[in-house]
Amino acid sequence: MSTAGRTECDRGRRAALACLGLMVVVSCARPREPARQRAEEARAGKGEVVIAAAWPWQLRKEIRYGEGLQLALEEVNAGGGIAGRPLRVARYDDRESVDAGSLVAQQIAGDPRVVAVVGHLQSYITVQAANVYDQAGLVLVAPTATDPELTERGYKRVFRATFTDKSVGRQLADFAAERQLRKVAIYYIRSAYGRNVANAFEARAAKVGVTVCARSSYDPSEQASERTFEATLLEWKTTDMDAIVLAGEVPSAAIFVAQARRVGITVPIIGGDAMSSPGLMAVAGPAAEGVMVASFFHPDAPGAERARFDAAFRKRFGAAPDAGSALGYDCVQLLAAAMRRARSVAPEDVADALAAGPPWKGVTATFAFDEHGDLVRKPVVMSVVRKGRFEFLASLDPPASSPTLTAAAAVP
Repeated sequence: MSTAGRTECDRGRRAALACLGLMVVVSCARPREPARQRAEEARAGKGEVVIAAAWPWQLRKEIRYGEGLQLALEEVNAGGGIAGRPLRVARYDDRESVDAGSLVAQQIAGDPRVVAVVGHLQSYITVQAANVYDQAGLVLVAPTATDPELTERGYKRVFRATFTDKSVGRQLADFAAERQLRKVAIYYIRSAYGRNVANAFEARAAKVGVTVCARSSYDPSEQASERTFEATLLEWKTTDMDAIVLAGEVPSAAIFVAQARRVGITVPIIGGDAMSSPGLMAVAGPAAEGVMVASFFHPDAPGAERARFDAAFRKRFGAAPDAGSALGYDCVQLLAAAMRRARSVAPEDVADALAAGPPWKGVTATFAFDEHGDLVRKPVVMSVVRKGRFEFLASLDPPASSPTLTAAAAVP
């Protein structure tokens, strides 16, 4: 081989080795972990601080949730925002659908400006979306998701702003015992929500002197009508009982109430939080009178913070706040307080501030979280239907213990 040939060959080998070296470097340079990348970008960011609000905006216009978010947003920004940076709430409509909710979660996770999420309305969407937010490094504050599964998956940036289904069931059992309702029938929808409330009620009832004298359920996929409940109600009409605990959802639960009164059942009916909707009165009509339901909030409940919020809400929107208003307000204010305490909007720092405390007093609760992201204590607010509206009845203090459901109580 000539000298020129050898020189050209050497150049080729050197080029090949350089190319191989570049390939090795590129292959080893893995992209940063999404959570870490988002945290770094948030710490270096300027301008607006963005919180995403995922909710079925078009389908649930009767709930004044958006007004609660808006009031909190205006108050935070009037107070200087987050270290001088304005707060913005970006709304995403999940249409109360698993598919739409999944798409919304991906859209939120793909927006590098978002540092936290408040949402969704339904547990079945929130539980699925939580994994997407966790992978993206976002803080999630769930305002209304009561399914215990949400905080059982080990996420470090997921926080529940309300009680769980199991807590509702336990507190309803204590409520029945306090009112000397010793023999109670349980009727529940065969969903995760209905089973959790019914099972927790039955387990707690055994400890507080309440006997479950009958138990039945209905299929959530069935189009509810009077015939859906007819057989059970005719049987219960002759059953010796002091009350019915109804772990159902509106409108089906409202149809049950109307039919129960129509067949002549007059005992008190106590409903879970899924019945704390104006739809109860709209569907059941006068039959709803006297029905007692659990809820997150009532504006007439005692407390200076509730009174201040109620006055501010009425002044701003010309209407009374509902449970959705209060929860939306608390979620935004809770995140803002955590950001200020952390002196950062990076999700990791905000999550640490939420987890470490100290307790923050809101409208619906004093927010202090356990290691799972659940509230340490969240009292259920009881309301009663009088003259077609919910009137405040009592605030319940949740049981100090959280008894594990026994196999016998856990009925599929």
